[in-house]
Amino acid sequence: MKSEELDVIFKEVRCKKKFNEPMRNYASFRIGGNADLLIFPEDTDDLRNVLYMCRDKKIPLFILGFGTNLLIKDGGIRGVVVSLNEGFREIRIADDEMITAGAGAGLQTLVSFALKNELSGIEFSVGIPGSIGGALIMNAGTRDGEMKDIVKSVKIMTDDGEIKVLKREDIGFSYRHSDFPTGSVVLEADLILRKGNGRDIKKKMELLISDRKSKQPLSSYSAGSVFKNPSNDFAGRLIESTGLKGFSVGDAVVSEMHTNFIVNRGNATACDVLKLIEIVKERVFTKEGISLEEEIKIVGEDTHSMQ
Repeated sequence: MKSEELDVIFKEVRCKKKFNEPMRNYASFRIGGNADLLIFPEDTDDLRNVLYMCRDKKIPLFILGFGTNLLIKDGGIRGVVVSLNEGFREIRIADDEMITAGAGAGLQTLVSFALKNELSGIEFSVGIPGSIGGALIMNAGTRDGEMKDIVKSVKIMTDDGEIKVLKREDIGFSYRHSDFPTGSVVLEADLILRKGNGRDIKKKMELLISDRKSKQPLSSYSAGSVFKNPSNDFAGRLIESTGLKGFSVGDAVVSEMHTNFIVNRGNATACDVLKLIEIVKERVFTKEGISLEEEIKIVGEDTHSMQ
């Protein structure tokens, strides 16, 4: 959709808007074409207005977190992209052992907040990038825990602008998955933690982040783990067994440090990454008989399909 048309449609939305915005600037991969329109709603009224307009005008809508488990295609994203990272960032103590965290806040901001208030239970997520909303939708976690372990309830806005509160058991959390209603937007979550000793919490976090830094290419442009771990195995082990460590397509390369990471050496395109993903899947299936499933989300348009 042309910028002029979108400008007319969304002129009543007074929050920050950016037209033809390069999405590589909002993704940890540093890859991606332009979004037709990127909007930063400041409150639920702004968000509701955007949802109404997209629904009424049949404009595609994509909700963006911190872009840390995301591959945006080279043709960019048509329609409207909404970022909650400016208006939905509040983190507060709800009671002695419960934190309410906005969807647009960073997961590591939450980790620091919990440590400051000597609340334990979220240490497993130290070093995991991304927003609270994205972490909930992906049920982010490690072998030490997942978001579902600490969620009491999640407040959402449905696609018709209604605000609802879902209990944990109604969300359908599973491995790197959740079942939020189609078209809904996560607004905030109530997280149940427990009182702990600040020094003990900090020590555990330091050990976990040290372990992550020693095993994962955290300083490189990537989107984290590319594939989900199959039952009773690890995607990284399977990929390494094929001899693909260090294998590249253009500037996209299978990490030498952790083979379940694909790293952008600087000028990789989404096309490069997608080709490399297919090579990895084919080699693993041929050698191990296992079909790997992507953990990262792939969105947007190929360059040849742009209008």
